[in-house]
Amino acid sequence: MDLSKLDMPAPLLALCQYVETKLKPSNETIRIHMPEEMFGTDHDTWLLSEDILQFASMVEIGSTVIAVYMRYLFDYFKMANMVNLVGLVDPGQVSSQSGTLSHRSKHLSERLKNADGDQFYLVPYNPGGHWVLIIVRPAKETIYYMDSLPNRSVDEDM
Repeated sequence: MDLSKLDMPAPLLALCQYVETKLKPSNETIRIHMPEEMFGTDHDTWLLSEDILQFASMVEIGSTVIAVYMRYLFDYFKMANMVNLVGLVDPGQVSSQSGTLSHRSKHLSERLKNADGDQFYLVPYNPGGHWVLIIVRPAKETIYYMDSLPNRSVDEDM
């Protein structure tokens, strides 16, 4: 990737240069821990150099980048004492590229069944080629489907 052709803030350019010179040649990854209270299971995810470069160059990003950002949100919610208000659903478990419809439905159902009171869940979802955000309020039986692209129909599977 030719970083000189990208118009980006200096800190982001520095990150890309680091990835190009240190991570990419050695095939290193960045391990990020996802605690159980975040997505319902305790696990690690690995950020690849390609993930960072895709993000920086404004091309479609994968579920790993979304999950890493959600980790940041989770830490913020924890600090703000909001973890009991906002639940998160792992985008890698529910998007259209993630296994069968049955598997995705079961995962989402399991994640939502323990919701309490006014809690709502953020569910990033990729029906294919574009990310949308779904906000689910189980107690109110309400779903909000947020799509930044106009005039798109709601994905039937979701």
